[in-house]
Amino acid sequence: MPAHPFLLPTVFALNARSRHLPVRPTILVVDDQPAALESVLSRLVAAGFATTVAFDGDGALRRVRSQLTHLVVAELYVPCADGRCVVAALARDRLWLPRLRILVHTRHELPVDEAWALAAGADGVLHKSADVNALLGAVRRLDAMDYA
Repeated sequence: MPAHPFLLPTVFALNARSRHLPVRPTILVVDDQPAALESVLSRLVAAGFATTVAFDGDGALRRVRSQLTHLVVAELYVPCADGRCVVAALARDRLWLPRLRILVHTRHELPVDEAWALAAGADGVLHKSADVNALLGAVRRLDAMDYA
């Protein structure tokens, strides 16, 4: 069965209206659940963002370190060498990528998870139960931090 186009680990083109806008770095979406990944990608692409994907924490770290990535939208619990390592490792990468922003988009709604993500270096936490406008608003807010 062929892979769904949103799940291919490539950079997606911006929509036609955005071709006149300056090129912005890519948003990396990290999730090990294909349905959740497709949902986030379809919303970001429809809003005009260039996106790429990773299915686990190790893949996310490789992509951030090898591609121009401005914002990471990541599930808190993705397969990785030591569980929640992806948020902490990305935050450490800010030593040489100071403009990197991290939005944790998680299905886990416990206050301890949100507190851990923020303490580890996430710029924001959004629960997957939030509506699409909340997701796009958080992405636009973080994306605009360096372009305002």
